[in-house]
Amino acid sequence: MTTPAQTRPRDACLRLSAVTVARRGTVLIDDLCLTVRPGEVLGVSGPSGCGKTTLLRVISGLTTDFTGDVTRPAGRIGVVFQEPRLLPWLTARANIELVLPDLPRRERTATADSWLDRVGLGDVAELLPAAMSGGMRQRVSVARAMATEPALLLVDEPFASLDKPLARHLRRLLLDVITRDTVTVWVSHDPEEIAEVSTARLAFDSPEPTSVQLHPPTTQGSDTP
Repeated sequence: MTTPAQTRPRDACLRLSAVTVARRGTVLIDDLCLTVRPGEVLGVSGPSGCGKTTLLRVISGLTTDFTGDVTRPAGRIGVVFQEPRLLPWLTARANIELVLPDLPRRERTATADSWLDRVGLGDVAELLPAAMSGGMRQRVSVARAMATEPALLLVDEPFASLDKPLARHLRRLLLDVITRDTVTVWVSHDPEEIAEVSTARLAFDSPEPTSVQLHPPTTQGSDTP
């Protein structure tokens, strides 16, 4: 039997206990229990409408319309969205600075520039989103998410609209900048992507969708930039 939704005191791990989500009489997530530790990547796969994004909303705290318990890591939550969601009137640098309001001005700029360098965009800090390619905008969104040094990183199919070589390159870039202190939940409908990025997998299209299977990440296709 499940209990009303609760957010318990935080520790270093993400823990879900007996989480159940139902919408209009349909159970999307049924009695889900899992733990994701720092440095681990939980890959969540399944077709559209199966509950992947709903799970991210539960984990992030954007919804309390569920039963069960969620414990989030202490610290900030970073999100890499399906769309870059950059403010069009702000430069690449300013979009990153926006998520660092507590830092002194000089430190904000230095942090933003450092992350732009890490994603290969150090020379476009003053560009507006309209002047960037789709891949460049997604790299800025990656830099923005990681600049906050998140304890919990949620990745929601950010490369689905890009061609495969570019998508592969960007997901490896994101894997390279995820730290061993970060708990990551990575959602995708692409089995190849999930196989490459995950240390554990949750498949909503499997016979037992609420069971988490441990898998080592694969290096499939690693010869492609």
